[in-house]
Amino acid sequence: MDDPAPLIRRVLAGDRDAYTDLVRAHQDMLTAYAAFRVPDAALVDEVVQQTFIRAYEQLADFDTAKDFGTWLRTICKFMIMAELKRQTRDRQNKDGYQDHLRQTLFEAALGAAETGPDDDLLKRLQACLGKLQSTARSLVEARYRRSQKIEEIAGQVGQSVAWVATNLFRIRDVLRRCLESREAQA
Repeated sequence: MDDPAPLIRRVLAGDRDAYTDLVRAHQDMLTAYAAFRVPDAALVDEVVQQTFIRAYEQLADFDTAKDFGTWLRTICKFMIMAELKRQTRDRQNKDGYQDHLRQTLFEAALGAAETGPDDDLLKRLQACLGKLQSTARSLVEARYRRSQKIEEIAGQVGQSVAWVATNLFRIRDVLRRCLESREAQA
């Protein structure tokens, strides 16, 4: 696109179709820019979409004497930096929580060793695990017996991190309900 200024003026006048034309004209360039800088391919489209949203919100501030593509890439750069910072913060939070959980479980295991193991609870848990479908059992095995990270499991099973996390959440709920129902019967 040679001169985006006429389209920008139309957008600022309320013509949303003109913004669609701007997006189409710059989407490939911006996607290539983001793909080169974002380590997660699934995140590229999200970053590009967020960039176009932010650009739309700030379009009135754009100086039409400057290069529109450069302006978009600058916004995209900041969107990428914010996303990478968020991911790092999330990873640190998860790692900290996992360390806390491991410590808590370790202390509980030491307490159980002093008072004697709850063989009945272990048997009930094994029975509940046996009722799970093989996919669910393999997720539990990978996550809790082999202590694999969710990202690693997702890569192994060919699913997204969100899919693995959601399924593990659901599996834990199924196991909790199974144990509670068995306790009520005992």
